[in-house]
Amino acid sequence: MGGSGRKAAVREEAKREQIRTAAQRLFLEHGFGGATTDAIAEGAGVSKETLYRYFPSKEELLADVLRHLIAGISRDGSAVGAGGAFIGDRDDLRGALLDLARRFIDDLMRPEYLALMRVIINETPRLPRLGDLFRSTVPENALGGVSSLLRTAQEKNLIRVTEPEAAGRLFVGPLLTYVLLDGLLVGAPPTKPPPDRIEAVVDLYMQAIARA
Repeated sequence: MGGSGRKAAVREEAKREQIRTAAQRLFLEHGFGGATTDAIAEGAGVSKETLYRYFPSKEELLADVLRHLIAGISRDGSAVGAGGAFIGDRDDLRGALLDLARRFIDDLMRPEYLALMRVIINETPRLPRLGDLFRSTVPENALGGVSSLLRTAQEKNLIRVTEPEAAGRLFVGPLLTYVLLDGLLVGAPPTKPPPDRIEAVVDLYMQAIARA
């Protein structure tokens, strides 16, 4: 790509970001239905024709906003995952699960993430692909991370788990109660569980899966 082509690509991305930023603010403030294309175009300082040239539908614009918010979380704090943790004994496994649990809570209880979750939950019955996109990021990443850790520990005869995927859900489920009850369903800023509560969840889980 020549110099003029690169400059054009930079301008195109800058315009997309301009529209995306305005749309994100309006989606989070007013929801999907309340954020009209007229308001988005006005907020971005572009015409509706320009808006539709970059994003043919409001649904595609919301999906793009979602992807970039999630990418931002990954850059800022890393999306939850096993991270290739070394598991040599049960203490290593406990440490890896504790680290994963803390990052899961940190990621999902960010105010901007919770606000986005509310929008997606409201719109998913009408736009199932948005729910699919949302689910494929932090939640499924966490489940995959737990399952990977459990398979490694099982291979080393450290735990007794016959269904790693189901066992992963049993780990993530209690953490989601904090996200739901102390984050998603409260109007005030989310209240993260204290460190000892997260450790208690991990220790109870370790008791359940540890091989006698």
